[in-house]
Amino acid sequence: MLKAKRTHPLGLLLHIANAIKECWFLFIIIFTLYNQPLWFALGWAGVIIAIFIWPTTRWATLSYRVTPTAVEVNSGVFVRHHEHIPYSRIQTVQRKQWFFLAPFKLEELYIETASHDDSKPEARLAAVPTTLADTIDTYRLGAVTSPTGAPDTMATTDTAGTDDAPVTAATTVTAHYRINNRTLLKFAFTSTGFIPLLLILLAIYNKIPRNWTDTLIADATHLALVVLVGGAVAVVVIAWIGAFLWTYIRYFHFDVALQGDQLKTAKGLFQRNTITAPLKRIQAIRVKQNIFRQWLHIQTVQVLLASKAASKDDDDDLVILPAVPQSQLYDVAPPFVSWLPDHTPDLGDLNVADHRKWYLVRNALLIVLAPVALASYFLPHWMGAFALILVIAFFQGRFAARQTGGGLITPRMLALQTGHMWTKETYYLPVDMIQSVRLNQSIWMKRTGLMHLIVNVRHGNKNQAIELRYLKAEQAQHIYDWYLETV
Repeated sequence: MLKAKRTHPLGLLLHIANAIKECWFLFIIIFTLYNQPLWFALGWAGVIIAIFIWPTTRWATLSYRVTPTAVEVNSGVFVRHHEHIPYSRIQTVQRKQWFFLAPFKLEELYIETASHDDSKPEARLAAVPTTLADTIDTYRLGAVTSPTGAPDTMATTDTAGTDDAPVTAATTVTAHYRINNRTLLKFAFTSTGFIPLLLILLAIYNKIPRNWTDTLIADATHLALVVLVGGAVAVVVIAWIGAFLWTYIRYFHFDVALQGDQLKTAKGLFQRNTITAPLKRIQAIRVKQNIFRQWLHIQTVQVLLASKAASKDDDDDLVILPAVPQSQLYDVAPPFVSWLPDHTPDLGDLNVADHRKWYLVRNALLIVLAPVALASYFLPHWMGAFALILVIAFFQGRFAARQTGGGLITPRMLALQTGHMWTKETYYLPVDMIQSVRLNQSIWMKRTGLMHLIVNVRHGNKNQAIELRYLKAEQAQHIYDWYLETV
């Protein structure tokens, strides 16, 4: 019987770092108690327990064992847990290698099955040998391809004496793509991640003591407009540079390969993040393009998985092609997912005609009208800025109406296109992966012969609802009838 092992001592650093990330709010609480010595001391004691003692205890009590049939993980301090994970139940294997682990040939390993909790995978092994994931992948392939449905242990008997010994997989790479630096720069340049960063910077500004800002404004009264405009531009530039660097570092040397029936992506500069997911877990394909990338004619391809392995990716979905020229998309993508079309499909069957676009514009305006009116009442000197929000909402409604489209591109494939938050998204949905189709029609819509079409697919452990609004009733009914006849 194989002996259970502990993770490398460097894994303790990862446990401590994770504890700091989860308990950052404790530091804020402590600094609010600096004038109360007793509570201040107790607060620091709690921090030491939370980010040092508890992670150390958890690391010391965790062990793992890899056998030809399953991965076993033992954990728990006061209550011991024993996880037995057969290879046939594993959905995704995720590998994360920080730069300081690379010289020691170590990495962080995440193993996930369909029954995992939304917030964490079944197993997280910090700082294990890089050969361990290769061994698990080979055993997984044996479990999947065995004609009897059981893992094929005959070919791996010789390596059963050590769970860290590499086992060479026989599958070959049938498709491969690596992003070049020029395309990566375009991808990072057009990231919309600067918007949340901009909001964070504005929130920080609001926390600056008011006497500081008043002094600054008083000293620059004669340059008030210049200071105001220059400060706004500086904040936007800082947010954009931050988003650019964040995206560039995350997708540095992005690489995707199809090996057998497994998709494998790898990316990252300081942390190399590798995700392996089986093709059969793909629920849908999403092709997305924000408004900036529409100007540069580049698109991003993602897969919606029945797992949370890509929860840190763009929109929580696994990116397989970060930035592909629009003209090359249907040449580059189909080798990885064979059921994708090989040409740009016609999505005109489901659309919002000119006289119905007003409904989407009206809805976008209604969402912001009450908050803008309330804010304008309490802050009348900002009324011009609030009016700009209404203008943005108006054009967002028109954008959503123009991007709405869809249709049946094969007898068993549905394509739907939406426009949401200045991003065009096209979904490719095999009928076998569609969980349900729903039609919504209010009493007012019935008089005008309109319907909403909602198609539901699995997304992680949750549901992804794709909705096309204000379609003609016969258009939506046609898709509903197709689904009933095909499933």
